[in-house]
Amino acid sequence: MTTLNQLEDKELLEQLENCSLSPELFTHETMLRLAWILIQKHGLEVAIVKNSTIKEKYFKTALKSDKFNKTLTKAYAEILYYFMMKSKTSNFEKLLREFPRLKYDFQKLVKTHYGYNILKEHRQEEPKDFKPLIFSF
Repeated sequence: MTTLNQLEDKELLEQLENCSLSPELFTHETMLRLAWILIQKHGLEVAIVKNSTIKEKYFKTALKSDKFNKTLTKAYAEILYYFMMKSKTSNFEKLLREFPRLKYDFQKLVKTHYGYNILKEHRQEEPKDFKPLIFSF
């Protein structure tokens, strides 16, 4: 079986878009990498939309799940973008090494970003009057 690290960015994106990526490879790191690929390719605003579209389809088709969380998906792109702007690297693996919280403490980053725990619900829409918080670290 192919591992995530063996897949080039283009291959990973294609497999996610056509829902052929093995569900075992659909991890937190995969979701971060998808957001990273899309931000690199399209910029933040387009990446948010594309990330949501790709993940929602993957959840329904490949995972046969209704647990897609639109708000969390947006958070993946926004939080990752914040750290990308603080870094000088253009390499995904180096970014994760520079900011290990992205990989190991993402739930806390999401709570800080939104001001509450969005992971308790699987929202299809953003909360009303939503304004992301600015990180203070």
